[in-house]
Amino acid sequence: MSNPDPSPLLLSDEEMDALEAILVSEAVPEDCMDLEVLDGFLAGVLLSPAVIGRERWLPEVWSAHGTADFGAGDGVRRAIRLVLAYYNEMATTLGRESENPGTNGRWEPFCFAVEEGDDSPGIGEGWIDGFMNGLELWPEDWQAGLSIEIADDVQNTLQRIIAPWEGGEADTADNETRLGWLEAAGEAVNRIFLRWRSIGLSAPKPVEPGAPSSSSPKAGRNILCSCGSGKKYKKCCGADHG
Repeated sequence: MSNPDPSPLLLSDEEMDALEAILVSEAVPEDCMDLEVLDGFLAGVLLSPAVIGRERWLPEVWSAHGTADFGAGDGVRRAIRLVLAYYNEMATTLGRESENPGTNGRWEPFCFAVEEGDDSPGIGEGWIDGFMNGLELWPEDWQAGLSIEIADDVQNTLQRIIAPWEGGEADTADNETRLGWLEAAGEAVNRIFLRWRSIGLSAPKPVEPGAPSSSSPKAGRNILCSCGSGKKYKKCCGADHG
């Protein structure tokens, strides 16, 4: 069973470059996720058997502390739009058949290449960290309503995805081995995603990729801003609409 949506919401190459750049720019907090961590994180979020709302996951993108210290402005709004657009791409490409004509096929994990002599973490380290952070947002009772067989199988599959990265094997694994782990993780994520659909669980739907606009009602200016900063809308993305 494949994702029934025939029109995946793919970002252009220019949008992907812009997303990668803005996640490491001064427009977002210093501890904002980069693109590799974001990809793993959203994979974990979108894989939840119960859809996780953006108000729950979006703040985690900007800061590991759940709140973000950044102001208003076009850079912030563009960051929000691009992250939500990336969520939409993943939501509409997870579980797709790899040979779909006219598309880029199903989703695969994204990771940065590591150049020889680079002292940064090895290939896939950021992705698996993001993935585990995404899994932490699953409801504590996610197994409720599932058969014991399905719940145990999914739990075991998730453990197999994570296990290589947590053992001593990861300390000496070369890039080829790590890429193999990522490929296996991608296949497992796609299988679980399709399994939820096969038993009738609702698929995550694309979200509106935009920050609140100037037409937002006055009564709503005291609610928390949807960008996940933890500030009221009038003190954040609505600041320049006062």
